[in-house]
Amino acid sequence: MSLRVAASLAAAALLCSCSAPKTGAGGGTSAASAAPAAGATAAARAPAGPANALVSAVGRADSVPLDSAQRHELDAAVAKAPAALRPRLRYALATADDGRRHLVVYDGEGLRADGRRPGKTNAYIVFRILNSVTGEHYDPQQNAIVARMPPPPQRDTAPGGP
Repeated sequence: MSLRVAASLAAAALLCSCSAPKTGAGGGTSAASAAPAAGATAAARAPAGPANALVSAVGRADSVPLDSAQRHELDAAVAKAPAALRPRLRYALATADDGRRHLVVYDGEGLRADGRRPGKTNAYIVFRILNSVTGEHYDPQQNAIVARMPPPPQRDTAPGGP
């Protein structure tokens, strides 16, 4: 019995020592020094503050800052939405395929800012952009504009048949 306990303790000690962070030796880069570099790059791309916010919070310090043209575009998009939908509308400045940031107005459906339902940590939801003329979608987890999604395939016809 004591042999099994000793073997278990030795295995646990070996696993703990193998999982400890490694320091760079001989000029190698360590994980600790690579993390700040990656964080600095991400900070350069994304502005400080939230990625998206409720439309009702526009202009506050804890919301996404807008210039006057973007504010006018936001007001026009909100005015087109039904009155019952307006309290849950959200907006963001998201990156599109062209690499530029565009104003996005979408129905957040009452979900958290990242678009996930409470208790559904692996959910991946994209929202239809209300101020888009081409039918694009907004991905709140990536803060990116996603190209228009094609409709589902027709199921009432046999594949390869007339």
